Amino acid sequence: MSGLGEGYKKLSVSTVSNIVKKWKTTGTVLVKPRSGRPRNIPERQRRRMVRMVKNNPQTTSKDLQGYLAADGVAVHRSTIQCNLHKERLYGRVMRKKPFLHSRHKLRRLRYAKQHLDKPTSFWKGILWTDETKIELFGHNKRRYALRQKNTEFKEKHLLPTVKFGGGSIMLWGCVASAGTGNLVKIEGRIDSTQYQQILENNVQESVTKLKLRRGWVFQQDNDPKNCSKSTRAFMQRNKYNVLEWPSQSPDLNIIKNLWDDLKQAVHARNPSNITKLQRFCQEEWAKIPSSRIQIQKAFTGCYFCKRRLY
Repeated sequence: MSGLGEGYKKLSVSTVSNIVKKWKTTGTVLVKPRSGRPRNIPERQRRRMVRMVKNNPQTTSKDLQGYLAADGVAVHRSTIQCNLHKERLYGRVMRKKPFLHSRHKLRRLRYAKQHLDKPTSFWKGILWTDETKIELFGHNKRRYALRQKNTEFKEKHLLPTVKFGGGSIMLWGCVASAGTGNLVKIEGRIDSTQYQQILENNVQESVTKLKLRRGWVFQQDNDPKNCSKSTRAFMQRNKYNVLEWPSQSPDLNIIKNLWDDLKQAVHARNPSNITKLQRFCQEEWAKIPSSRIQIQKAFTGCYFCKRRLY
């Protein structure tokens, strides 16, 4: 045994004897396949089940259970899920995106190709704008409470709600690579006239505050008030360089993520009335760091092309 490795020295005499006996009897020392428990789902049905899921990802385990039952295979839904997991198929919440027609996809693709190779300086020179609605209590649905079992109806574990969100405000805001610009409350229903007034009172002031250089670009969506004849005439008089914006593209505007940041920060402070809601919005908007915007902007070019075209 002197020529054997250290591992072989630890084998018992009976183990070695059994190995030798097996070699003399079968001509091999390999472990033969054992019968084991047969699969609950036959291989043919399993392959068809996987194909069904890949062809229609919204198929549920209950649907598959019915399909298998029709073939005489009765299994629990957890068994179906385990088989799908082996194929790396997992149930996940579907991401939402705007419904796009073929013309929308073509315009978005054209837009992406035109802007994919734009330098960083181009993206830093854009003033991004948008409007949003913030409800007084509407965002509180995201809040959680640490509690024991069967204590959900204790007063301290309840979240007060009111009908229609308890009131809301509409806001117009703008951002650039350097940080957040002005944020203003929209009074009543906004139309072209009020929109132009907002731009006149806030755009140039924000451009100066954010230190945008000459040749800066103005971004807006294709809302009717933004594209009306009077608004276009207003922008021509004020020499706005307007960024072409493909239809049905709210997901391309980097300010959308900042609205979500703002709403979470504001409602973490529990505003009790519209006045406080508006004041908290102004304060939290000013606190958003420029690094949050620059992180998004660094990926803007490839983001358009690779993630959100279709």
